[in-house]
Amino acid sequence: MRLSSVIISLVAATAAIAAPAPPTSGVTHLPPSHLSELEKRGWVMDQLKPLFAKALQTLECGACVAALVAAKDLAWFNHNWVLDAANGLCKDLKLQDDDVCAGLVYNQGPVLVNAAMSANLLSGDGKFWCFQILGACPAPGVTSGQLTFPKPRPVNTTVPAPAGNRVDVLHLSDWHVDDKYVPGSEAACSKPLCCRTYADSPATPTRAATSWGDYNCDAPVKLGQDMLKYIPQVANANFTILTGDVPPHDVWLENSNTVLPQEKNAYDIMSGGLSSTVYPTVGNHEAGPVNLFPTPASGANNAWLYSGLADDWSRWLPADAVNSVRNYGAYTVSPHPGFRIISLNNNFCYNMNFYLYGHTADYDPNGELKWLVAQLQAAEDAHERVWIISHVGPSQTDCIQNWSALYYQAIQRYSPHVVAEQFFGHTHYDEFALYYGPGSKSSQNAIATAWIGPSVTPSLDLNPGFRVYKVDTGNWNIYDSNTYVADLNNASTWDAQGTTPNWHLEYSARQAYGAYVPIADTEPLSAAWWHNVTVAFEQNNAAFQQYWLYRGKSAGKIPACAAGSSCPAEMICDLRAGKSSDACSNVSFAMKRDLEAVATEEELMMASMAQPAELHSFQKRAEPKPWNKKLCGLTAHT
Repeated sequence: MRLSSVIISLVAATAAIAAPAPPTSGVTHLPPSHLSELEKRGWVMDQLKPLFAKALQTLECGACVAALVAAKDLAWFNHNWVLDAANGLCKDLKLQDDDVCAGLVYNQGPVLVNAAMSANLLSGDGKFWCFQILGACPAPGVTSGQLTFPKPRPVNTTVPAPAGNRVDVLHLSDWHVDDKYVPGSEAACSKPLCCRTYADSPATPTRAATSWGDYNCDAPVKLGQDMLKYIPQVANANFTILTGDVPPHDVWLENSNTVLPQEKNAYDIMSGGLSSTVYPTVGNHEAGPVNLFPTPASGANNAWLYSGLADDWSRWLPADAVNSVRNYGAYTVSPHPGFRIISLNNNFCYNMNFYLYGHTADYDPNGELKWLVAQLQAAEDAHERVWIISHVGPSQTDCIQNWSALYYQAIQRYSPHVVAEQFFGHTHYDEFALYYGPGSKSSQNAIATAWIGPSVTPSLDLNPGFRVYKVDTGNWNIYDSNTYVADLNNASTWDAQGTTPNWHLEYSARQAYGAYVPIADTEPLSAAWWHNVTVAFEQNNAAFQQYWLYRGKSAGKIPACAAGSSCPAEMICDLRAGKSSDACSNVSFAMKRDLEAVATEEELMMASMAQPAELHSFQKRAEPKPWNKKLCGLTAHT
């Protein structure tokens, strides 16, 4: 999703108005009482604009918190006006098309209003909001303490021996197939999702969408169906895992009425095209509005979503798992004796789930971690091997640090003797992340791997793809990972010639990286081996550039990560960061144009009015870091 974080920051800061508090920032007067409601609204807008201008121009922590607190000082407005004001600022700053501004603000805004009413902006919540939304404050630091486990870790734990029997397991992620995709429509539009017909779409597109897809759009239905037809040619899947995100990226339009039919249609397509059982997990796009998963403290619930998913997934899951989905959005299932899959709903660590912002000290806000530990303990007691599947990788900066740190503790406690592998999605890239025992990050201390699956959608600038794992049924570890893609740059040729996509093996992880770190056929692709692969990346730029090509699914369109820049070291650091607080990428952004060149706040605002404020992720006052661009978070057109 390519939406500006500034839109959300405007909602957040304006939403703070809804929670009355004594004046704290020097804004000690309110609009004159004789003004009409419309005039009062304009008066407050005039007060907020320079505050936002300073916060956005400097990206300084103090300026960001001051904007939040000053807005909260003006706490005499009702909720509807708060949303109207945020929508007005979004339009005035020309951050997105008017309909996108309205959709985002009125869908996401009410949750932020309620969060602001519960937050204490001066006791640390303000800095937390500014860190997570703008990257303007330093990371607050991990304060979540230690998880409590039912039993101590057993001494002398061992991993089961391989059985010598290997099966194929299919990994799909970030489906995002768009049933409203229109061939011939504008593929280079101004909205977060293109290749559709909108009321303001041009009569003649500047770049017409092909029937098979575009790098700037989600996948058309026929591309997803063609992929499913191809898969049996290269894999006899014992089962399939789906690591979340089924609906398309029309995030400003999503609600419970839109996502439920989208999800049903998608699962119908998968069920019709796959012969294997599918084990899904919940992505952030499954919710409507997008990203919003209520916590018990919020007083809201997503019962409608969990009930709909339970119905959709009942074609694959046993009754007890279906009931668990209906209650928690999570489940556990045993496809084979001695082997268990835990499907974890970890949207309660996602930094764009605004239900989390009202109670930032609630480190396990929906009890998911407590539930996970209970399942892992039961698996340990039963001598079972476990796969954990979820959507947002805890290694990613999108996962709130306190939650991620607690999850890391659970992996340390139950790995490698219980947790065999972990699988995530969300980034759209082809990536991995490593977990270590207490102490140094070394091959001897590496205990677990998180496999981050490539997306089916080509959005943004990626080829569509999927993975097939070669898995031993004794230890349930992975012995090879084969990634398949289609070269979407040939889409216009497929149309012209009446052919279908050229699905093909992009690479085998064992063959590609085994060239740099040799591995015996009898050994799995273990965390220790992957750590040594990252060492090879450090020592051999050719090895790293091979990884970088595969990370973008060989589309050759993602920004370069050149030797001599800070990019390779930062990316290798991230590969070794199983928890988000260890990541070297930062939660940050800046205006695409040079903010420092805008001399005054007034000039900044005038410049914002004159052209769309396009944003992308990189550090303040540092070289641009386009390699940090998030493809499924609140980022901008680039």
